[in-house]
Amino acid sequence: MYPPSSELTDLRDSIECIRRHEKELRLFNVDGTDAIRETLGAFFETQNVRIVVDRTASGRPEDIAVLSDATEVLAVVDMSLLRELVEDVPAGTGQLGIADGEYEDVLRYLKETTFRSYDTEQLLFASREIEDRARRVGRGSIHAGFQRCSVIATQRSVYTDLARRGVSVHAYGVPDATPPDLGPGHVHAVPTDEIAKTWFVVFDGGGNDTQKTALLAREHDGGRFDGVWTYDPGLVDHVLGHLTQTYDASTDGAMSGL
Repeated sequence: MYPPSSELTDLRDSIECIRRHEKELRLFNVDGTDAIRETLGAFFETQNVRIVVDRTASGRPEDIAVLSDATEVLAVVDMSLLRELVEDVPAGTGQLGIADGEYEDVLRYLKETTFRSYDTEQLLFASREIEDRARRVGRGSIHAGFQRCSVIATQRSVYTDLARRGVSVHAYGVPDATPPDLGPGHVHAVPTDEIAKTWFVVFDGGGNDTQKTALLAREHDGGRFDGVWTYDPGLVDHVLGHLTQTYDASTDGAMSGL
């Protein structure tokens, strides 16, 4: 399903790999005056899902939505159910994890999969959630790219605490300053372009696939970030494999990279 890590050239490939898992929600033959496309677009704003309106020559099927990915149809639902959904469930990714029976046919394919954002504050929130997840689990490994070692220093207390709680910590940054001491954690001071331009936080789940999560964001001109995050264990392993192979950063923390 996922390309081998050996085929990746940089973290940009990992971001594109996650993006390719975009889903499509195609709305067939809805009323032209219906604003449901815009409403659903706002509701699923951060989910990696594209909303498309389609009209067939026959006008059939009418008022039906088809959710699919690159390989298969995942769900076919009546538009009335989606209209109820956006009225009953508050928008935002946090609400998708609590959907129950009535909306499960469509939401089970969208909750805890892949998300995309251009909002730096939203990406920062996602990174904090991953750090908190690693803290709660208290084992496994977390890999965090800060772009520069001077930025690692500003988060020293967070990552030193994670390391002391039993999480194997790997922090990455180009050596623009003396790498900070993270106690049992490891700093990888590596002068590469992808580390300089990529912000990432990746947690291996501590042996539990349901806890695996990753955030990757690429910086563009003007300090803008284009980011994705995923709870898909295969995609998380995909990113971890690239980091491990490229920077010799084993998940047990055996290498410091300095």
